[in-house]
Amino acid sequence: MLVSVQAQKPFPLGGITGDGIHIWDADLRVIDDILTDDQFIDTLWRSLRRVHPTARQTGRRRMALNRSLRTGALKHIKQWSFPDTFKEIQRNLDYRAFTQFFDDKIPVASTLSRNLACIDAQAVRELNERLLHLAVERQVVRGRIYRQDTTVCETNVHYPTDSSLLQDGARVLQRVVRQAEELVPLLGRMRNRSKAVRNRVLEISRAARGRGDAARTRREKSYRALLRIVRPIVTRAGHVAGKLGDGRVTRHLGRQEELVARALRADLDTMRELVQQVIAQTRARVCRGITNWPDKLLSVFVPRTCVIRKGKAHKPNEFGRLVDIVEVENGIVSDYQVCNGNPDDGTLLIPALERHRGRFGRAPRLVATDRGFWSAKNEREAKALGVTRVSIPATGKLSRARLRIQRSRWFRKAQRWRAAGEGRIGTLKNVFGMDRCMYKDADGREDDAVERWVGWCVFANNLVFMARALQRQEHDANQSGTTAGQGDRAAA
Repeated sequence: MLVSVQAQKPFPLGGITGDGIHIWDADLRVIDDILTDDQFIDTLWRSLRRVHPTARQTGRRRMALNRSLRTGALKHIKQWSFPDTFKEIQRNLDYRAFTQFFDDKIPVASTLSRNLACIDAQAVRELNERLLHLAVERQVVRGRIYRQDTTVCETNVHYPTDSSLLQDGARVLQRVVRQAEELVPLLGRMRNRSKAVRNRVLEISRAARGRGDAARTRREKSYRALLRIVRPIVTRAGHVAGKLGDGRVTRHLGRQEELVARALRADLDTMRELVQQVIAQTRARVCRGITNWPDKLLSVFVPRTCVIRKGKAHKPNEFGRLVDIVEVENGIVSDYQVCNGNPDDGTLLIPALERHRGRFGRAPRLVATDRGFWSAKNEREAKALGVTRVSIPATGKLSRARLRIQRSRWFRKAQRWRAAGEGRIGTLKNVFGMDRCMYKDADGREDDAVERWVGWCVFANNLVFMARALQRQEHDANQSGTTAGQGDRAAA
């Protein structure tokens, strides 16, 4: 149950006198003022109604929405884990004032995690849209310059091999079946095959180090033995899931135990389907030599993980999701998209420009990207949308007219500015944590954890750089006022 939206400052900390805790961090002081906008709270209300429709009347007592918003922003600004967030807020008065906990008890890390999970990907995107609108209102951005690039947000998975995926799936299925057997003793007992699975995986890893036909034969033999062990586990899991749905077996359970049985059955059905997919792709690769398997599964825990190849020598294959980043003035990220698969960069330019025009009411004056976005069609359509100058290096053999354009002063200057966009991606990854997604997909929801994670990282970046831009505006205004005052005194 949600009991309040706004936190009242307690009496010992200036609730009546107004001299309460002062936020000494200059950035947080400005961000605190930005987050007082009521539309942020309205966005969180809509998200909570989508995720938990009855949260306002029933359920456990939840954090106030303004505290959830500020805690999520602070966590990503500082790049903390949930345990670190709990400890830092607990012992720092600045952070207590910013999150508006004041002298109240700080929720533990698990409670913070559950409350932030109620803010879905759609809500995080709406938070970013509202923050960008505030940046336009306060003249931090105008949307006249535009640079775009793609990067990879890795998911929190180990290096995917078929043997390790089979081991993960078998371990989870056996654990869930064991929990179901403890809940319903009539199901009997399942044989523990964990040791046999581990031994076959070790044999495969040792055979993979060898070269030649003999090593390949040993590896294939071990894979076949591993499949013979995993299949009975999947079959037994299917039988247990079927019995958990049988009312004659579960009729003696109480209300609480029945809910647990339903959750276990859902877990078994989901994991069993994933393991069967791993078995199919393993048989195709090992037994039939088919390596280009469609929709290859790379993790049984994060099924949406994709293989992304960006041409990096030190990391040729990255496992995660492709992220399209659009940046405008003052380091503000105006748009982000989490893509499925590994689409060509050239297909992302025009849709992003159309979203930019809808967001700012006009096309940017200058567009600068790398050569991966170039095509003659993209250049024509960008100019048709109203872009004055398109700075995208062409590929292939260049004509004299094209060479003259790319050697012009404005084009080279725009490309130098475009190259600084790599620094923005580095800031998002190294400062705000966008290099690896640490969120998990919520149970029973189609919410995308990677999109939530990237959205929070962009939100933290925009908050910090908007706060710094506002501080520069205030400093410039004070300087101009001081200069004008000195001039008036000199004239007098």
